[in-house]
Amino acid sequence: MSRPAKYRKFRSVGSVLPRVLKGLKLDKVLAAQPAVDLWPQIAGPKTAEHTRAVEVDGKTLVIVVDSPPWTAQLRFLKPQLIKKIDARVGKGVITDLRFVLGNAESKWQGERGSDETGGTRSEDRI
Repeated sequence: MSRPAKYRKFRSVGSVLPRVLKGLKLDKVLAAQPAVDLWPQIAGPKTAEHTRAVEVDGKTLVIVVDSPPWTAQLRFLKPQLIKKIDARVGKGVITDLRFVLGNAESKWQGERGSDETGGTRSEDRI
């Protein structure tokens, strides 16, 4: 007993993956992720000291900002920042920026002993 021909054909993961990602709508998520990773270069060093991109929500990049004055400044700069994002990750991938007040220090910046959630790392506790 042999199987029908359509079940005997194997396809490479690479040939099937784009269709699967698109079906799960993960292609758009993956296209937007570089905006999070590239935020320090997009924002510039001074702004990156006070901000941290944390996620993409639809086509909105969510950015944690460490103070209200920086939030106000970033709202003013929003159009220019979106143009920079367009140039780096593609036009229309990110269409808005949402600024939320919080601890903008990343665990990778590390000097002050906070993790991404704003808590103190166990190795820094006395």
